[in-house]
Amino acid sequence: MPVVQVAPHASPVLRTGAILRTRTLAVALAVASAAAGLSLTLAPTASAATSATDDFNGDGVADLVVATPNAPVDGHVNAGSVTVLYGSADGVAPARSTTLTQSSAGVPGDVRSHDLFGATHAAGDLDADGYTDLVVGTPGDSVPYSSSFGTVSVLWGGPSGLTGDGISLASPYATSEWSSEKDYGKKVVVADLDGDGVPQIATLSRTNLWVYDDLAGRTAPTDVRHFENYNAYVQPRTLTAADFTGTGGAQLVVTGPENCGTEGGCQFTGVYTWSDSGLQEVWLSDPGADATGANEAPTVSTAAGDIDGDGFADLVTGHVPASATTSGEYADAAGFVHVRYGSAQGLGAQRTGTLEAPGGSRSGDNFGASVAVGDVTGDGHADVAAGAPGATLRGVPGAGATVLLKGSATGLTDTGAQVFHQDTDGVPGTGAADDWFGSAVALTDVDGDGKADLTVAAKGEDTGDGTARDGADWVLRGTADGLTAVGTTSFGAASFGLTYPNAEFGSVLGG
Repeated sequence: MPVVQVAPHASPVLRTGAILRTRTLAVALAVASAAAGLSLTLAPTASAATSATDDFNGDGVADLVVATPNAPVDGHVNAGSVTVLYGSADGVAPARSTTLTQSSAGVPGDVRSHDLFGATHAAGDLDADGYTDLVVGTPGDSVPYSSSFGTVSVLWGGPSGLTGDGISLASPYATSEWSSEKDYGKKVVVADLDGDGVPQIATLSRTNLWVYDDLAGRTAPTDVRHFENYNAYVQPRTLTAADFTGTGGAQLVVTGPENCGTEGGCQFTGVYTWSDSGLQEVWLSDPGADATGANEAPTVSTAAGDIDGDGFADLVTGHVPASATTSGEYADAAGFVHVRYGSAQGLGAQRTGTLEAPGGSRSGDNFGASVAVGDVTGDGHADVAAGAPGATLRGVPGAGATVLLKGSATGLTDTGAQVFHQDTDGVPGTGAADDWFGSAVALTDVDGDGKADLTVAAKGEDTGDGTARDGADWVLRGTADGLTAVGTTSFGAASFGLTYPNAEFGSVLGG
């Protein structure tokens, strides 16, 4: 199917709000636990009714998407693939799955090397037919007759799940002989931004935020509704959406490095609210700055959910200090997780909080390199999973770990925190150097019991002789007491009959 090129909406972007760089005091909470081999109290899986938001086949149970943007396809390197595992009362299994690439029937685009199909993905019912649809970013895709790169594909859900039928969007700049776009589709979200009950698509490119109106009749839009051009001042890197202010419509949050003219640089966090006249923007201060406002800790991951159960979504961000030196895949830094709680007055207006890794800060952990939010215990308070892929466990550097922190009426707490890694009883495998267990995390209720289950990616996992970075995923069940390693499911490319050496299978679990 040909790529649909769209032109930007004519209306200008309206900016409101002030630059808020007043620093709030972040209280570091060290979770008391051992550096490795934490003893966990496990409980059997409970049962409860739930509704699914990531349900591509309409069976009432959420499905799991794991993407491999570095997958080879038909001899093309780094072409990319997306694997969907369909949820059931028994959870997920490779036997109930489908893998899609740009060579699959109906999937828009042509397979080329370095397209990176699946570099990001998000889900929502865009055509209001009761089945969740999948939006996939392909930031390396070349656009025909244009100097622009990157596309976004919408794959329609239905009774048989995702079949590959879909439409494709290209950057609005792709229609201009004077302009070019890079990395369009590098991040994508699906959310109801205008509060009409139907979700929209928003996506990032190298220098722009693009926001679309409702899709109508499974037809690609002819223009974008709103956009934000960051020029050379901000490098947008993360994109998140949720209703942080309780207005009934979601707001967008964009983060990335900012050229602010101070030594060490600054970090940008912008919150965008849909309006008929444009995107209303408010800038938020970032944690980790010194007294001069410089040396802020870069935001490396974001997620959102209602942690304290007050009806307002909260923003969770993972940070790795900019002052840390980079050693290999991950920086030589401990990392931390920051929470801005939602309210009618805006994100962080009432309170914020900062949490360190279990046992305190440890150089190289990269705690917060990945974060996810979901209600693991079913108590109405969203919990937070945070990856520490650089963690050294039992003397093995880069083995990696993942931490679950519990939500409560008073916010995110260290009480009952859990740590999991490949040497935890019940978790398949053995931790090895540079496995990076926790390089990505997701919280999705794939067994329909009303409690979110944790998916952990280890993009450095070796599954074959003489290979490295084959990648693998693990799924741990949620219970009323937290996560349990009992009945953990794990899989790599070979589980699906795929030959993906060194491709970091399942390394992308969302945006």
